[in-house]
Amino acid sequence: MEFTKYTCPVCDKKFESSDDIVVCPECGAPHHRDCYEGLGHCFYEDKHKEGFTFDSLHPEQPESDNTESKFEDFQTIVCPVCFNRNPMGSQTCQRCGTDLRAENAHNPQQPNGQPGNQGNSGQGAPNQGFPPFGFAAQGMPEYDPLAGMDSKEEVGDNVTAGEAAKFTGRNTQYFSMVFQRLRKQGRGKFGFAAFLFSGVYFLYRKMYGIGLAFSLVVIATNVLSTFIIMTPEWSSAVREIASASPQNIASDPMYAYSLLGKMGYAYLPLLLNAVRYIFMLISGLTANRIYYGHSMKKIRRIKDEHRGAAPDEINKALEEKGGVNLPLALSFGIATVAVSYICNFFIASASITI
Repeated sequence: MEFTKYTCPVCDKKFESSDDIVVCPECGAPHHRDCYEGLGHCFYEDKHKEGFTFDSLHPEQPESDNTESKFEDFQTIVCPVCFNRNPMGSQTCQRCGTDLRAENAHNPQQPNGQPGNQGNSGQGAPNQGFPPFGFAAQGMPEYDPLAGMDSKEEVGDNVTAGEAAKFTGRNTQYFSMVFQRLRKQGRGKFGFAAFLFSGVYFLYRKMYGIGLAFSLVVIATNVLSTFIIMTPEWSSAVREIASASPQNIASDPMYAYSLLGKMGYAYLPLLLNAVRYIFMLISGLTANRIYYGHSMKKIRRIKDEHRGAAPDEINKALEEKGGVNLPLALSFGIATVAVSYICNFFIASASITI
C-alpha cells in the first residue's frame, strides 16, 4: 500500500517514499518506526476496542472511480478534422464543430489512444484515413479548420469562431482567418472567387439579394451590349466613323456634331462591358466584408431564435441556415456562361457583316 499521501499521526509529518514505516497490526494505521517505538504503541490504541480501523479514517475512492480516471482516455472521441479530444457521445466537436455522429458510431476511442479504424474488427489499429483537406503525417502540420483560433474566441459581437465555422460550412480555415482579420484589424482580403464569378459567388454563399443583383447586372450588360452591336444603327455608326476624314470634320460643324453622337453610340457596348468589369472588381473587393457582416447578423439571429436550446440544436440550425447553395449557384453560373457564349456568337456574326 502507498502511504505517501498520508501523515504520521504522531509527528504529523507527511510520509516520504524513503521513510521507514511500520503499520499497526490491529487497525492498520501507518507510523514512522521511530515515532511508533518512541510512543510504545499505536497512536489509536484507545480506539481499538471500538473496532477502529485506519481505512474508516481515510476511506479510499471506489474502485469504479479509479477505473474511470485510469481509463479516462478511453471515454473520448477524437475529431477527424482537428484531432481534438471530445467526451464520448458528443455529436459535434467542441473545437471546430465537425459532426462526430459517425465517429461515435464507427470510430470509438481505442486503448492505444488512437481513433479506431473502421473495418479492422476491434484490433485498435490507428485510423489510416486522412481527414479532409489535410492529414497529420509525422513531421507535417495538422489541418486546423479554425486557423489557430480557439473555438470560444469571439470573431464578432456575441459570435464565437466555432459558431462561425459551423455557419460557413465550407472553407472554414480561410474564413476563420478572414473573420479574425476583419475583427481585429478592420481589413479584409480580396476575394478572387467573387471577382471571377461575381453574383454567382454571393448566391453560392446564400446572400440571395446581392447575388441576384450582381448576376442581373452581369447578364444585362452582356445582353444589352450584344443587342446594340446587332442593330443596323451601330454598324452604320462604326462604318461612318471609320470613313470620316479630319477635313470634313473641320469644315462642317454640324457633321462633326452628328459624328460625335454616333461615336457615343458606337462605343456604348465598350462602356457597358466596362461597367460589368467594374462590378466584378467591386465584388472581389467587398465580398469577404459583406459575407462577414451577413454571417454575424445571421448567427446572432439564429442564437436569439434558439435561446435556451441545447448546443446541438443551435449547431444544427447554424448548418441549415448557413453553408452554401451549390445547385442555385451552378444554375446561375451555367445561365451566365450560356448567355455569354450566345452573345459572343452574335457579336462574331455581326463583325463579319460590317
